[in-house]
Amino acid sequence: MSVFTRHNVFFGIIFSLFLFIVLTADRHDSFAVSADPDPPVLSNIHVVEVGTSTALIRWTTDEGAEGMVNYGLDRKFGIERSLIPNKKNHEILVTDLDAATTYYFRTISLDEAGNQSISDDFTFKTESTVSSPALEKILSAEQRELAEKALEILGKIKDPRALEIIVARANELAGELGEHPQIIGSPTVKEIGSDFAVISWKTDREADSIVYFADERAYAPDSDDPYPESQGDPDERVIEHGVRIIGLAPATKYHFSVSSKGEIGGRGFSEDGEFQTKATLPEILGVSLQKVEADAATIAVSTNIPTSIIVEYTNTRTGEKKLKGDPTFLTTHTVRLTDLSFAAPYTAVVKVENEIGDKFTSDPLSFFTVRDDAPPVISKVTNESTLFPGEDVKIQTIVGWDTDEPALCQFFFHSGLAADERSTESTPPEGDPTQKHVQVLTSLLSSSVYKFWIECSDRTGNPSRSEDFVLITPEKEKSIIDIIIENFSGTFGWLKNIGK
Repeated sequence: MSVFTRHNVFFGIIFSLFLFIVLTADRHDSFAVSADPDPPVLSNIHVVEVGTSTALIRWTTDEGAEGMVNYGLDRKFGIERSLIPNKKNHEILVTDLDAATTYYFRTISLDEAGNQSISDDFTFKTESTVSSPALEKILSAEQRELAEKALEILGKIKDPRALEIIVARANELAGELGEHPQIIGSPTVKEIGSDFAVISWKTDREADSIVYFADERAYAPDSDDPYPESQGDPDERVIEHGVRIIGLAPATKYHFSVSSKGEIGGRGFSEDGEFQTKATLPEILGVSLQKVEADAATIAVSTNIPTSIIVEYTNTRTGEKKLKGDPTFLTTHTVRLTDLSFAAPYTAVVKVENEIGDKFTSDPLSFFTVRDDAPPVISKVTNESTLFPGEDVKIQTIVGWDTDEPALCQFFFHSGLAADERSTESTPPEGDPTQKHVQVLTSLLSSSVYKFWIECSDRTGNPSRSEDFVLITPEKEKSIIDIIIENFSGTFGWLKNIGK
């Protein structure tokens, strides 16, 4: 049998490395030694074209000779020979190759005198029938080629049961590897607001992006689940990660840990980190001029969060500036600006500040002082009665109210709900104008109902009257004798006549 007989070899493995060799012989398959003692010189050996299942190999010899190519997955070479003898330029197409596979080859040329030349070993790799950019990210060339070959073979499998077995084995191997993405360095809190935070980090390979977090009260470092909340994207696969956590509480300290998981392997976690959200910035929702008087003005301000307030007001005619404020942290403020000049132009600027010092300033508000023709507004009317027990039971009732400007007020009342001018009583008129008013009554009877109202007038005589209010005085406490008599009265009716 000729040594140049072509061999077909099946290798029962999935991932293979092929080798090939080129041989040259005369047309009689003879290696007889002729008078020509010099073998052909081989040169310019190269692979011209490579496909998924073919490779075109060319080389030249310095004399006419036959050419053959030995090739294979290893050095057990198969043979492909040229059918045209005595050529100097040789070209052999090797066929029936496997895609995405590396082959070894060498060329052999034999002249008519039987002199043989064998080249060194060379390699080429057939093209892949699959395309996956992710393959380029596999650092090991060997692992990359094996993965490429596996994809080639998987593309030929159509049996669902076979695919299930492969997937199960792949998951089993992934679990055995158990390697999770490595988080490079420490996560960075890139941006913090009053209700959000942006956290970024990097991993050594593509993975998802999750941030686990908890406020200071909910954080449980000794628990299996120290962070009760999480946000992120479990479907993305990136190396540079960024998650915007939303819905946070303002001015609050949070603990967090970033986490990433790839397609296979476990989930990686960072060490615990901390950040604190900013306080909600104050914002003025509304500024209104409630009342303008000859020498005063009342400004109402509402804010989005509790703030203190300062109003800076300026007489634009004289340039004189004054300040008036309220240090109480509230969402609504009413500030009365006093000591203004009559018939003068003013501008007012409202400045608010939250509890940690964040500030907000309104646009200027302009007004002109005029003669006051608006009556005082009566508000915040309260009453409280106290019973003082003893032989001579006494009732003390304290009534209070506010007016939006200094005013003189008088308290009116009568027993019962029906109007009766003859039974109406009143306290003496107040002596000094004020905005906070208090009256103390000691003449009211216990267990009684009274109707009352308030009448006021400001310094320019503008009158106002409040709505009607109802006041109920407390019931007189019963003595021990009264209680005993009541308990027996149901049984001994004659007890009702005692004392009559």
